[in-house]
Amino acid sequence: MTLMKTAIDYWFTIEPYVFVGITKKKILLYNTLDGVTIESDKDEVIKLLLETLQEENCGVVLLTNERYKQKDINSFICELREKFMGDVIDIALSKGKPVQLLPYFNFSDKHEIYKRHNFSLLKNVLEKLSEISIHVDDTTNITKLIPFLLSIQGSPTFNIIGNIGKVTYYSELLSYFDQHSSPKNILCSYKNVIALQPTYENNFSYRISVHFPIDMQQWNISRQVLLNQTLPVEYVFDVSSDEDSQQVEQLVEQYQIEKYRLNPIYTGDNIRFFEENVFLTKEDILSTSMTIKDFFTRQAMNIYDFGKINIMPNGDAYANLNHPALGNIFTDGIYEIVHKEVEAGKSWFRIRNQAPCNDCVYQWLCPPPSNYEIAIGRPNLCHVSK
Repeated sequence: MTLMKTAIDYWFTIEPYVFVGITKKKILLYNTLDGVTIESDKDEVIKLLLETLQEENCGVVLLTNERYKQKDINSFICELREKFMGDVIDIALSKGKPVQLLPYFNFSDKHEIYKRHNFSLLKNVLEKLSEISIHVDDTTNITKLIPFLLSIQGSPTFNIIGNIGKVTYYSELLSYFDQHSSPKNILCSYKNVIALQPTYENNFSYRISVHFPIDMQQWNISRQVLLNQTLPVEYVFDVSSDEDSQQVEQLVEQYQIEKYRLNPIYTGDNIRFFEENVFLTKEDILSTSMTIKDFFTRQAMNIYDFGKINIMPNGDAYANLNHPALGNIFTDGIYEIVHKEVEAGKSWFRIRNQAPCNDCVYQWLCPPPSNYEIAIGRPNLCHVSK
């Protein structure tokens, strides 16, 4: 007598270190341990993943033998197991349905995030400050600015932006900063470089912006001033064309510039330059190593803006200069300014939750929206989502 072999059913599960991007037409699995990915546009595979990700299923769904034998499902599971991103388990080996702790991001509303992190507490709100940028010109009032700076807790990075040499009593501002161990960056054009006194060299550094065409006389003067000091220097070259980029290469080689970066500038008529040099391809997106924490961060906040405040010469405070002011330092305290950004601001929590990004499997692999999206007037700068 021949015994008939009983069909085996399985429990299907995804490993907890795997991030799943899913739309109605495509799925992406990203292994945060090694950066390996799986993509599929097969309807049955998408359906299986949607079921698995439902919170009530706790990361595990029943996979019948009949369903397992389907060509698309079987091929997907073979690849999944091969890349150590998931598994199937004979239900006979389990006394009940297993539970898999998948990395769910539960805070769909930003106020839930605030509540979770106790943002309402004064101490916790102010601890979120990581960078203060102070824009200066000949109207800056140092006697009003310094008292406000005294109210800032912690050790955020301070950026002094503009032609500081035009500021009345600017030495008082530098003396104030010299008493603090916080990193201090002086951001100015190569035309406005000032020599710091040796007593002001405590954690100061220069970030020199260069815009083309270059005044070579001013360039050489500033180079000499910087070479006479021992402070760290980074050059930021504003480029709007391939020709600008080529000039940067020549300057870097000729003057042996060690630390520099390119800052693409949108002029309104150089979109082709941006498409070729700034827009991301699928390969660019997948080349960045990501952790589960990175995915959660990109779903919760904008890493370009979060924790940053800009102070203008007239005292107006912004999280991002492209968005409405949060207050004025001459009438509002730092807590009121930060609290307003937390409650009603548009910068710290600006994420990729708008079309077309919200219907793209690479949504949370992409960096968050930057000022380029605002300048160009497009929600996405890539060659993937159209």
